[in-house]
Amino acid sequence: MRAPADAMQTRGGPGHLGAPVREFCRDFFTDTGARRAPRQRLHASAWVRLLSAPLVLVPTGLVLSTYAARAPYPVHARRVIAAWLLLQSAYLVANAALLAVTRRGGRDASGIARALTYAVLTVELVTNQLAMHATGTLVSPSALYIVMFVAVYRVFFDFRLGRFAAVLGAVLYCGVGALELAHVIRPHPLFSSPVPHLFYAEPAAAATLLATMSAGVFLVFFASNYAVNQAERLHRYLTESVLRRYLPPSLVERAAHGELRMDAEPERRVVTVMFTDLVGFTSLSETLGAEAVGRLLNRYLSMMADVAHAHGATVDKFVGDAVMIVFGAPDPLDPAEQARRCVALAQDLQAALPLLGGDVRLVARAGINTGEAVVGNFGSLSRSDYTVIGPAVNVAARLETASEPGRILVGEATARLLDGAVPLEPACELRLKGVAAPVRAFFVR
Repeated sequence: MRAPADAMQTRGGPGHLGAPVREFCRDFFTDTGARRAPRQRLHASAWVRLLSAPLVLVPTGLVLSTYAARAPYPVHARRVIAAWLLLQSAYLVANAALLAVTRRGGRDASGIARALTYAVLTVELVTNQLAMHATGTLVSPSALYIVMFVAVYRVFFDFRLGRFAAVLGAVLYCGVGALELAHVIRPHPLFSSPVPHLFYAEPAAAATLLATMSAGVFLVFFASNYAVNQAERLHRYLTESVLRRYLPPSLVERAAHGELRMDAEPERRVVTVMFTDLVGFTSLSETLGAEAVGRLLNRYLSMMADVAHAHGATVDKFVGDAVMIVFGAPDPLDPAEQARRCVALAQDLQAALPLLGGDVRLVARAGINTGEAVVGNFGSLSRSDYTVIGPAVNVAARLETASEPGRILVGEATARLLDGAVPLEPACELRLKGVAAPVRAFFVR
């Protein structure tokens, strides 16, 4: 009997559906690691609240004051208005403090900014609840604002703030609504006459409303959470699995925070470029066969990328077994430090090769040169590469070709920047293809 069950799972039975269901529940109910709102977003939200506050507070205050003037319970009405005014003052102060903290920045700014954001959200929900109570919690259309706060804080901020908004909003709505139904507090104190409504006349209908409203608040929160998690999953895939294959790590980090401009104009910069490739790779391919050499090449290129990133370098491109590595782009770096790091990187790569090939002896050669180049994105809207171009790059490529197996050949500019930090021995003047004048070069000992 086991074979048919296994076959059913293979063909898409209940076992096959388990993973998608678990994935849906995880994205729907939990936080899957989406980043917290950055400081810039908290700063912008404080500006938006302060600028929009008069548009909301002034009309609402006028309406509440008008009703309070002829309220049947003037004492209770005045208390509601006083609490509302006090909360609005605290709201403006908290947003001004949030604006100041996020503008200043600093090591403790993030924690303080989040605490102030929680305070602002609490005031928003409590103020909204006061406005609902003033005209009757169970019949007030302002209940929709609870749903709005939940969705906004989950989508534009993060999971914890959205969950806090859902819990506090539902607790306030149900708590105040239940107190009004029990006549512990006066319902709709600003109305000049009692409001006949089914919810206040029938406790069962009121209980259904409270339960339905609470369920709706949490449904909106979880639906918003699912949408955010799906977007975050796509964002993470694009940055980690796609962009990281084609862009330097620092550019990927900027892209993850929405700070990368792919249409920025290329710029001139001093860079240090290294080309390296395996010696005898063509004959090695014929000996090992396509599959074995493919696996070996992937191990080799992965090692090259890992070591390059450990030294703070940018892997510009792979061309077969050849690798182009750049220092000084996209992040600027002092030219002397570029030269030292690049030679240290080449030495580490040479030292790692004997451990990589196993029974196959791998030998590489490298060429390094420093000079001015143009750095940026080159190509079209449909396909472009972040790279460096210029004579300094061409010389580095020619030096790699002229180097000896297992050795590192550096150009004159790089040797001058090393300034004795690395022992060098002069090579003869080289006539490099595509370079008019003879080039002085030096082997790293």
